[in-house]
Amino acid sequence: MSIDNSINLRNDIIFKAVFGYEKNEKLLISLLNSILGLEGNDKIINLTFLNAFNIQEYLNDKLTSLDVKVEDGNGTRYDVEMQVESEKPYINRIIYYHDKLYTGQLKESEGYEKLSRAISISVLNFVLIENEENFHNIYRYLNIDSKKELTDLKEIHFIELPKFKKKKPEELKSKFEKWVFALKCGEIYAENIGEIPEELKDEEIVMALNEMVKASEDDVIREILDMRDKARH
Repeated sequence: MSIDNSINLRNDIIFKAVFGYEKNEKLLISLLNSILGLEGNDKIINLTFLNAFNIQEYLNDKLTSLDVKVEDGNGTRYDVEMQVESEKPYINRIIYYHDKLYTGQLKESEGYEKLSRAISISVLNFVLIENEENFHNIYRYLNIDSKKELTDLKEIHFIELPKFKKKKPEELKSKFEKWVFALKCGEIYAENIGEIPEELKDEEIVMALNEMVKASEDDVIREILDMRDKARH
């Protein structure tokens, strides 16, 4: 089956279909570990999905969130989102949902000492932060004069794909760069996953690209994509 150009990991529906299922836990673990630079004993080894993808639920409720919320074995919560198009209040929205991710941990009468880290990660198919050259920018609370950090309990990441300039697999130097390349350009291998160059032949990345192709062939997901196109037109 020929793959539509719109079928890629930057498509938020395809993104959640690949990373939002519990059966694909190892893909999201690999992506998170690479983004956060976690190694050895610090690596995430398991996740609990707080809003696993449900195709039927999305069809019945077009307001269903397309982000992926998970919690690791240490209680840290993550909210991972692929944002396709620019929107003016995006930073405001991310801060709002990040606060809910953090405060939503507590049950009634629980103390604040129960609060664990909350990390929001936005993968963006557009440039959001014009005055920063880096494609990956991380924000926490800090003193604006001394630059000393107050806490790492709340952390927001923005990964702006257009700023990632490496165009050839042989230029990639880390697992993180391989993941970013796959998110930005992975569809060029969609019609023949077997032709993925050696530099990208990482187990989880190959699996993610295979899952991308499967999602593109799913009738229900194609129906969702068609409905979205009609709505835009």
